[in-house]
Amino acid sequence: MKNRLTKRIFLNFVLVIVLFGILCALFGTWLINLNILDEAQRRVSLDLGSAWSVLENELDRLHLFVNVLGTGKRVEAAYMEPGSQWHRSELEAARIQFGFDFLSLTDTKGKVILRAREPYTTGDYLFNDPFVNAAIKGKATSGFAVLPSSRLKAEGGNLEETAFMVFEETPKAKVRAKTAETSGMVLIAAAPVQDETGKTIGTIYAGLLLNRNHALVDKIRSIVFENKMYEGRHLGTVTIFQWDARIATNVTLLNGNRAIGTRVSQDVYDKVLENNLNWYDRAFVVKDWYLSAYDPIHDMEGKVIGILYVGVLAKRYDDLKWGLWRLYGLLSAGAGLLVLLVGLLFSRRLTGSIGRLAEAAGKISRGNLDLKVKEPDTDDEIRDLTLAFNHMAGSLKDREEKLKRANQDLEDMNISLQKANRNYLDMLGFVSHELKNTLGVVYTSARVLNSGMVGNLDGPQATLVQNISKNIDTAVRMTRNYLDLARIEKGELKLSPANLDILNDVVAPVIEELQPVISERRVDIQNTLTEKLIVTGDKDLLRIVYKNFLDNALKYGKQGGSIKLGHRADKGFHIFEVWNDGEGLSPDKMEKLFIKFARLDKEKASSRSTGLGLFISKDIIEKHGGTVRAESKEGEWINFIFTLPVSTIVQKQGDSTDKKKDDIFFQ
Repeated sequence: MKNRLTKRIFLNFVLVIVLFGILCALFGTWLINLNILDEAQRRVSLDLGSAWSVLENELDRLHLFVNVLGTGKRVEAAYMEPGSQWHRSELEAARIQFGFDFLSLTDTKGKVILRAREPYTTGDYLFNDPFVNAAIKGKATSGFAVLPSSRLKAEGGNLEETAFMVFEETPKAKVRAKTAETSGMVLIAAAPVQDETGKTIGTIYAGLLLNRNHALVDKIRSIVFENKMYEGRHLGTVTIFQWDARIATNVTLLNGNRAIGTRVSQDVYDKVLENNLNWYDRAFVVKDWYLSAYDPIHDMEGKVIGILYVGVLAKRYDDLKWGLWRLYGLLSAGAGLLVLLVGLLFSRRLTGSIGRLAEAAGKISRGNLDLKVKEPDTDDEIRDLTLAFNHMAGSLKDREEKLKRANQDLEDMNISLQKANRNYLDMLGFVSHELKNTLGVVYTSARVLNSGMVGNLDGPQATLVQNISKNIDTAVRMTRNYLDLARIEKGELKLSPANLDILNDVVAPVIEELQPVISERRVDIQNTLTEKLIVTGDKDLLRIVYKNFLDNALKYGKQGGSIKLGHRADKGFHIFEVWNDGEGLSPDKMEKLFIKFARLDKEKASSRSTGLGLFISKDIIEKHGGTVRAESKEGEWINFIFTLPVSTIVQKQGDSTDKKKDDIFFQ
């Protein structure tokens, strides 16, 4: 009987181990694949971001070059004598020194008066060029553009010949009627040229041709991948596409030549070029599999004109995956054998009758942990089991005591955490409150300088002061948001409700405050709110709501676009809308709009934020008994919709002295 029980216990143990091993093998395979894929995707995403940083640094260098050169004496002198060989030589020397491909000057009508490179073509009009047009209007700009062959020829040198390429036959590429490309993609920057009085007398622009710019893509690869090799091949590759054709790349053909003129697959074409979306996946590039990432390249007007690509050899991650699988398999097999041996020994020891322990086990289950079973005199499995049982009973008692102590420790820790959270909220409110006083002094000084009350400023000085004012505005908004966040977290953001004319008491003052930004962005405010529209709410808090929504619309909406302020009533609620045209958001990003500290896109320095505005607005609206949501069509518009209950009160204003005292600086 003993052998039969041992065999039965062992076979059951083996069955459990086999089933557990199969599940572990499946789970381990899935986990290894998932981790490797996640790591690869994260790496490719980071590599693509690094590649963009290099291109943006080139644009910044171009932008700085034309801005500095446009304010220099050499350019001003060139306008006095536009046909002077000496001035042209001076500008050509500057172009060569900084490694750009063309450098030219125009008058205020966009007519080219000087080109630094042969054949020195002049007289053509570039007023329709968006970069030159913006510079004529006094704004320095930079970005990507595609220039026709005639423009490349006029800019001089051998740009036209360098840009020309014949398309190579590429499997899986989308069919195109054209067989060659004559235009070229450039990085270009333009800036206004002003005389000593600050009057714009023309523009200066410079550019860098990307077609066959192998040095640039090799530089990106060197920075992003550190020229690492894997099995004799470069670990990563970088490519710049003009529309769907490779114009600069370190991807090579089977003969070792760079794959200039080859084209992207139709899948990438449809998603990136036609639908303006990112593409991340495995892809077969010429002769190897790569973990690839494609981002659309946009011109100044937001149109897709090409693609930036980075890829990492998939074989490296495949080898890593197979290596982990082999290691996991060996460890699992070794562990399985060890467990089976232990199970065999254990099953042999776990034989005999255990009925004598059943009563003791029942008593323990009812809480009698001081129980100790008397050990039998015979030296067999029952004795061993009894010893183990007694040890278990003692361990359970020790564990119960430890759990009691642990519970007490957790209670103490919870008290400490609550205290730390209160200290954090107090510190957040104190720091934000103290910052606003210092920012107030700096803000007032910058406004005085900008208004000219202490003397007129020249062009660069005025620009610097304007930048200071804008950055202080940003700091003010951030400080205000942190103050409001501290009140929300501490439960101190209280309502002082009253009957309000929503147009005159809330919306009109906010629009008046934001008028400088509205004018700068050339935005058309279409306000359909009517006078005498009475709602019940806190005037100051509702101003914060409208200011946050309008700030968001101005910051991320289309320059020169529209903002619509609307209202309707439905089922006992006022429904308000703040709509703007612009890039909109994808559905996955819409879910994160009102989360604290949420930032959905890479922000420019000029539009950085705390990620608190929409979170604070949602809290304020919900305190009023309303709701807030957003709708969007990606690439076209976004609409913020919030509700307030329809009710009328006659009530004396509550005491909100502390809140108003803190907010006085920010209104």
